[in-house]
Amino acid sequence: MVNYGLIGCGMMGREHIANINLLDAGRVSVVYDPVQSLAEEAARHAGGAAVAPSFEALLETPGLDALVIVSPNYLHADQLRQIAATRPLPVLCEKPLYTDPADAADIAALAKSYPAPFWVAMEYRYMPPVAALIEQAAEATGGISMLTIREHRFPFLEKVGDWNRFNTKSGGTLVEKCCHFFDLMRHVLQDEPVRVMASAGQAHNHLDERYDGAVPDIWDHGYVLVDFARGARAMLELCMFADGSRYQEEISAVGPRGKIEALVPGPGRFWPAELV
Repeated sequence: MVNYGLIGCGMMGREHIANINLLDAGRVSVVYDPVQSLAEEAARHAGGAAVAPSFEALLETPGLDALVIVSPNYLHADQLRQIAATRPLPVLCEKPLYTDPADAADIAALAKSYPAPFWVAMEYRYMPPVAALIEQAAEATGGISMLTIREHRFPFLEKVGDWNRFNTKSGGTLVEKCCHFFDLMRHVLQDEPVRVMASAGQAHNHLDERYDGAVPDIWDHGYVLVDFARGARAMLELCMFADGSRYQEEISAVGPRGKIEALVPGPGRFWPAELV
């Protein structure tokens, strides 16, 4: 039995618990969240996990085999440093690893020297329609020249403390949400970017909200073009005020032999069935 410690018990924490509950040889044995009610609810959902009174106490829990970090984005870097210094267990960290570019070199060095598996949760690679595109793209296209990712979706959901309303805590929309797509570009093309061009902004979402008098500053739409070293080009089109779109993501890859598409339906739990 693999015993997991869960750091962060919000919506995504609950999703990780649900996934771990599906494992025959895995269980969440201890959880921590500064919001006690969330931690207690998550512990029940995990089938009776212990509730740690602090992050430090969770790291000291006997019998842990692995850690899952699902805390707000701006906490990841410091939590990773503390884990590496005190108990470097195998770790799955929700994206992004950090929100401040000044942390880039330090976190890269930490990951390189980490003595156990160190994984970032890039789930889009494993969605069935996307995984099928990844598997079939090279043969279908004869070598990808153009890769296009369109995401038309609902606005950011509410999070505890509303941390995802501000760039300083989330890293900004192109980091918080779209890192999935930039990861997909690199993964599908098996290449590295050499040039990025982008235009994005905040047109509609959250402009009527106030948090301690501050207006949210996260972007809600944009275009990003990425040129890759071997000549392929990729594009992201993002719209986060396209509630009820039939497909949340539409991904296409085109080459000299042909074109392949993956269509990912929107999450039906947010709208009446007739809208999805």
